Amino acid sequence: MSVAATTTGSMQARRAGILTALAEAGRVDVGELARTLGVAEETVRRDLRSLESEGLLVRAHGGAIPAGAGVVAEAEGIRAVAAAVLELLPVASGVYLDGGPVSEALAALLPVGRRIRIVTASVPVALAAAALGDPPEIHFLGGVVGADGTATGHGPRELASALNLEVAVVEPTGIGAGGRLLAADPDRAAVTESAADAADTVLMVSGPRGLAGTGLAGSIPFSRVHRAVLDPAAGTPTIVRSLAEHGVDVRVLEGVGA
Repeated sequence: MSVAATTTGSMQARRAGILTALAEAGRVDVGELARTLGVAEETVRRDLRSLESEGLLVRAHGGAIPAGAGVVAEAEGIRAVAAAVLELLPVASGVYLDGGPVSEALAALLPVGRRIRIVTASVPVALAAAALGDPPEIHFLGGVVGADGTATGHGPRELASALNLEVAVVEPTGIGAGGRLLAADPDRAAVTESAADAADTVLMVSGPRGLAGTGLAGSIPFSRVHRAVLDPAAGTPTIVRSLAEHGVDVRVLEGVGA
């Protein structure tokens, strides 16, 4: 048996053990799982991220809890948007991935043959890509990492502005009244703007949680977005009409989570 096959089998057994422990206890703790399984805590966190992307659990503070029917449907919607975006990424391209559930799912879906180079300021996105059996080329912008796992500050903005990217995938928290995408804070908005400036194409995405969230800062205007791939919860008639008026090619997925 090859080393790769052994590693895959070990990973599958470990994740099966996590699901068994979760079914028995109703909640699992990262530290306890690491001790029980004899692996590093970061390995357990990668497993939990992967299992969550499959809709099998929900990560909670310090561990995970079982996934309910609504959570499974949301996970399916996120994966559907990510899969649709993957079809739009050119082979052998440089792609900026914003932080967010769709970006994380997209990073975990990247096939080897596409030779896509990832640039991101999101720790969860970088780790999702690194967990692949044959991970893609990953460039992390660094900086000060906040509670949501996103790096911000002068360094990431400067690095992002110097990049040569084919696509920037942006995942806003909401839509501002002034026709701008919203970001969680001004620093994150600035990093997104720098990445959008460096890209030939800006692709906006949103999963089932929609675009009704608030944000402290406006990032790029609608006019800077070329294409949008949205879950039906995000692609409301008002939002679709507003984006289309600014020349955005909008695709709203149908039958997601059905």
